[in-house]
Amino acid sequence: MAYKPRSLFSLIEDIDNKKLVLPHIQRPFVWEEHQIRRLFDSLMRNYPIQTFLFWRTKDPIKVREFMPCIDWDADLHDLYNEQKSEAGIEKTFVLDGQQRLQTLYALFNGQIAGGDAKVKLEGYVDLSAGDTPNEDGLIYDVRFSATTLPLPHYRIRDLIGSDSQKNAETIAERINDMMDSTLTETEEVRKLRQRRVRHNCSQLRSLLREENHFWVQELDGVADAFPYKKILDIFVRVNSGGTKLDAGDLMFAAMKEGWSEIEENVEEIAELLNNKKLSFDKSFVLKCLVVAHGMGAELNPEKFTSTSGATLLATIQNDWPRAEAAFQQLRDFIENQLKLYSDKVVRSYGSFIPIFDYLYQNPKPEEGNRLLMRAYYYKSQLFNWYGSRTDNLINVMHGINNKAQGANFPLAEIKSYFGASRQLDTELKPKHLTDIRIRYIILNLIYVERFGASPFNVRYKGNEPHIDHIYPQSALRNQLGLVTEEVNSIGNYRFLGASDNMRKRAELPADYFTRLKQNQVNIDNHLLLPDVASNPTLLKFDVATYRDFRDRRLQAIFEIATRVVNPEVVSDDKSIPQAAY
Repeated sequence: MAYKPRSLFSLIEDIDNKKLVLPHIQRPFVWEEHQIRRLFDSLMRNYPIQTFLFWRTKDPIKVREFMPCIDWDADLHDLYNEQKSEAGIEKTFVLDGQQRLQTLYALFNGQIAGGDAKVKLEGYVDLSAGDTPNEDGLIYDVRFSATTLPLPHYRIRDLIGSDSQKNAETIAERINDMMDSTLTETEEVRKLRQRRVRHNCSQLRSLLREENHFWVQELDGVADAFPYKKILDIFVRVNSGGTKLDAGDLMFAAMKEGWSEIEENVEEIAELLNNKKLSFDKSFVLKCLVVAHGMGAELNPEKFTSTSGATLLATIQNDWPRAEAAFQQLRDFIENQLKLYSDKVVRSYGSFIPIFDYLYQNPKPEEGNRLLMRAYYYKSQLFNWYGSRTDNLINVMHGINNKAQGANFPLAEIKSYFGASRQLDTELKPKHLTDIRIRYIILNLIYVERFGASPFNVRYKGNEPHIDHIYPQSALRNQLGLVTEEVNSIGNYRFLGASDNMRKRAELPADYFTRLKQNQVNIDNHLLLPDVASNPTLLKFDVATYRDFRDRRLQAIFEIATRVVNPEVVSDDKSIPQAAY
């Protein structure tokens, strides 16, 4: 299994001809644009980028093709090649190096998707770049554009396209001649620029054509004994050493042989929970499943590679309808009870796992229990219950949930654990409203309670609400001389759509809210205080009036929030099960 040199051009040819493909156990392409740019800069500087690991086989393994255009939202099912997946068809799988190869393929022979997926962007490099790094530490930065960039920028894919039959000297001479005729430079600057263009063209050409930049180790499963199980073990070990794959991805590598549809089912659940607004991932779904089946929250491939692992997978597969129903109930709870539509109002996704666990054991809870579940969720977010040792905490919550099978949501036991054992807050107090880290969560809660909807549930992502100061912060500082602690109070905060916020500017509240009221806008749920909502002219611009408004509104916010977060303390609602707390 010696390392063999390969030219990038030959690798790209193999990708084009579907000889070099991806196994279904590989996760999607996840590199961000800054990682793409950094890889290219490393190659231009002749930095090593590690080797590639391939596996040649004729086994019936599901094949996924590389993307000709990098699309971070691509449907992977569109990339599967059923014919190539069949037994007896030779193919070479990339076990390690997908992110790098997909990046290079897109740079030298493809594109990336723009913000609008319909727009395709191509990579350009400044051929006059020299020794000075930019603010990102890159000397040879890549710019992506849908239109041709002017010199000294050169479209990288032209090396395989219009310049494929030209050597580096010819390309450099043409570019230098064009720049000579358009630039006004001193002789010294001109010679330096020409030298850099020649060097960079030579390096680009070398990267593409020469066999001294990329090294491949190939496991030959056609000639030698490299069966799928052995390759799977190699794949897991190779990809568990860094951040290339998360635990969920490695779990799938171990699970697919026992249940080929597991990843597709889990992906569908993650999409269901996210509803294009949140960030639940496959690992979250897997954690829910293993926790509900009493196997602990820790994710590792060994859970599914042993005899007991095969039993666990079979159990999950058999019980999938039950789990799917619990996930659907969780989605309904998130959408109808919590009304969450943005990451900004979720501090920890791990806190949802005990809710799923409870729903799995106790489907379709009554309204009183849903109120307790809502209280648990807000407590966990506001008091940062899952700020550390998350897996251990989830395992403890599973033990508490197990005792609650067929019973009420165990809020009392959960509070006792986090309060007594972890020394964390368990009930909302006025002091919590001064924590700037939870302002989005608190405000979203208030708006959900007052409006019955989240302000983050917007059609256009760019119009997500901003935090607006009811009394403009600049005026409070500059004209009234107030310090930051007095200005940045949740009593002076409200949500305002991004476009409306830009139009509002620094208008004083008496004028602004009077105008809104005259235009039949409901300002009650923004101001929360009946007297000023009825007569906004009371919002005079002086220190005493501001402090009175801020403090009274802060109290109103606390009273609304505490009914949601502390129902076990403040509510006389008989629908809330008393035994639960």
